[in-house]
Amino acid sequence: MNVYQTLAYETVRTMFGPWLSFAFRISSEGADNVPAEGGALLVCNHRSVLDPLALMNEIDRYIHFVAGSRGFLVPTARTLYHMTGMVRLSLKGGTRSGRGMDEAVRLMREGEIVGIFPEGVESFMRPDRASRISYFRTGFARMALEAGVPVIPVVCVPEEEVSISSLPARLIGSHTDHAAVAEGPARFTHYRRILVRVGKPIELSGFLDKKLTKSAIDTLSGKLRRVIIKLYNGEDLDRFLTGEKPFDIYTDRI
Repeated sequence: MNVYQTLAYETVRTMFGPWLSFAFRISSEGADNVPAEGGALLVCNHRSVLDPLALMNEIDRYIHFVAGSRGFLVPTARTLYHMTGMVRLSLKGGTRSGRGMDEAVRLMREGEIVGIFPEGVESFMRPDRASRISYFRTGFARMALEAGVPVIPVVCVPEEEVSISSLPARLIGSHTDHAAVAEGPARFTHYRRILVRVGKPIELSGFLDKKLTKSAIDTLSGKLRRVIIKLYNGEDLDRFLTGEKPFDIYTDRI
């Protein structure tokens, strides 16, 4: 993060925050669960283009969002991504993906917050087909373990949502190579009322003592997805939102 990225980020918050709050009636629970300092990985569901803006509006700390590399090919989006310090990550794996993950790990080790949407664009692209929270790619769990930072589970809960008119595939093809693009016009969802629910940071100490195997990463990813689902549904909030009941992700059932 540099002074120019900070300025651009805060400018977006200042210019669009009041309008977003009014237009989409954004509210939040647990925003004070985000620590005032120290690195962390913020993990959130993803159903609308408004999700990052809602998080920026409700969470005071600077968030380095992870963005798919296809978005960086669009001139206007690329400029905005660079200005606000987004991390470029290839969803196809390989060297580019490794560089993006390394950058995210570096930022977290330096005390920054990185924000990621492990569903990718699955629920975003197919809101009427996908479950409310689709499957998670597991790379985010590896990043948190390599950085040695806690995970902050967050959900954007659409208390009221509507469908946007269908958009031609050619308009979104440059942003993603998702299979839905080849199926014709895409229909997206936006919110009329949003609740941002921020859970307690989850320490990963039990996993940090173990070898970083695929099995361990899959287990952690699956548990974190279930925590996200619980927060989304408003279940077990005394464990995951208020912290009234203790929770150890390594030993406890979810």
